[in-house]
Amino acid sequence: MSWEYEALFDVEERDGILADYWRTIPTAIKVGSMGYRTRTIKAGQRLEAEVYPIWGRQQEKQARERKQNITPERQQQLNTRRAKRRLILLLETNFRTDRDIHVTLTYAGDPPEEKRCRKDIRNFLGRVKRLREKRGLEELKYIYAIGRDGESRIHVHCVMNGGIQRDELEKIWGKGFANTYRLQEYGKGLQGMANYLYRQNEKERDRGDRPGLHAWSGSRNLKKPKVHTSDSKLSNRQVRKIAKDFESEARSILEKIYRGYTLEEGGVWYSDVVDGAYIRVIMRRRE
Repeated sequence: MSWEYEALFDVEERDGILADYWRTIPTAIKVGSMGYRTRTIKAGQRLEAEVYPIWGRQQEKQARERKQNITPERQQQLNTRRAKRRLILLLETNFRTDRDIHVTLTYAGDPPEEKRCRKDIRNFLGRVKRLREKRGLEELKYIYAIGRDGESRIHVHCVMNGGIQRDELEKIWGKGFANTYRLQEYGKGLQGMANYLYRQNEKERDRGDRPGLHAWSGSRNLKKPKVHTSDSKLSNRQVRKIAKDFESEARSILEKIYRGYTLEEGGVWYSDVVDGAYIRVIMRRRE
């Protein structure tokens, strides 16, 4: 379906409010009559699962009408959330915290304009790529974002595969400093890094100061996460149990279905327009 479930299912179960909601909104009582579809996304150690109802023509029509009435502000929020999620999945698919690095590139003197900075980073990455080839290291993969500090000094944040030492990277950069850090597993790990990269120019872009600007750039050899859709992975009964008591039921049900994965976070959302529940969870593979 082309519309966003986040736009349709925006009533979240929280602090017992849902019990009153069920009694007052008829469409929230039912939890699907035609079954549920599960969309599973595997990205490295991360697994995301979305569970949503399969509807008939009438509810499909209601859903599409709701999509047409989304405000521009709400649509911008959905677009931002989708872009961040895509970046998280790309990082999780292509990089690991036990081997890859985060490099911050800064200028020693007066920083150039953004156009020149982009040329500098392309030249830097080209030289790193050639050095990796010369040493027989795996092909360079990277994702970078250009940001500005509080004084509007331009700099670059880049995630790349490891194997080259900091002093060598600084010499290859040749414009100032190249501070390297190993990617962190804790503190939201790669998800936190994705949010950090996206935030570098988010404020300027959202204000319209830099319209059309991409939040980040990546190498062409980045692998895409694996996506699988099933109409039989979760039964109506299992969805109903998770929807009515996520805290007690979600872990036991989902960790049996996705063996080897541990539930990290998730939730259940409802709609005041259509029947059913929308469940989204994030899980992580156990080492």
